[in-house]
Amino acid sequence: MALAVAIPFAASCSAEEPQTEQQQPFEPSGKTKTIIVYFSAEGHTKAVAEAIREETGSDIFRIEEADEYAANPYDDSDRIQNEAYNDLRPEAKTYLPEKQIAAYDTIFVGTPIWWHQPAMVVCTFLEHYDLSDKVIIPFVTFGARTYLNETMQKLYKSTPNSEHIPAQLPEDVDPDNIRQPQNDDDGIDVPTTRDVREWLERIGYGKGDNSGISSIVYDTRNDIAVYSLSGTRLNAIPENGIYVMNGRKYYSR
Repeated sequence: MALAVAIPFAASCSAEEPQTEQQQPFEPSGKTKTIIVYFSAEGHTKAVAEAIREETGSDIFRIEEADEYAANPYDDSDRIQNEAYNDLRPEAKTYLPEKQIAAYDTIFVGTPIWWHQPAMVVCTFLEHYDLSDKVIIPFVTFGARTYLNETMQKLYKSTPNSEHIPAQLPEDVDPDNIRQPQNDDDGIDVPTTRDVREWLERIGYGKGDNSGISSIVYDTRNDIAVYSLSGTRLNAIPENGIYVMNGRKYYSR
């Protein structure tokens, strides 16, 4: 009986290292319009979230469950399966004030795959807010790629009025069936800690208004001047990366 429980859970959840540190009070930096919100039971999703922060300068907030899971989530397999298979919404421990969320234009959302779905507390957190004017960029960690599309589809359904990157997902072959693999995960791009920078380039982060930059300072006396995102004047358009010209952001590669 124990073996029958362990096998599907291992195939459906990311194996992570223990994470026991306490959540620090969230303080918005006031320097970015992008925030990363993520749930990480044991560390893998946290590592990717922090790598994204390093590349983007985003603010970051860890979602926590009000009723804590076991230190080893495998010990809570029955509870997590019940939440996923019955589309439950476990309560989050802490929510950010509405006015803080309203200050961001772009939200990276991170979760492990748990029993073929996101950690359901992530859905609870997202559905707590009106995110109709936000750009949502999910990233997912997993032990096996199976059910990646089902997980992403659930995050999109939890933010139905938001813009999403990517704008479209592969067709969900059988939306009502999250218990058997559908082999519909091809084409979904998710980052690892090793390729976050390349992933951001592949999804086009920074090409438009989703760069998270709250303000740009540039020399209005010369509209053809080229600047870095930090406001440093450049001698020429860079071959790779984001730059500012005529008060607009551009991306070259």
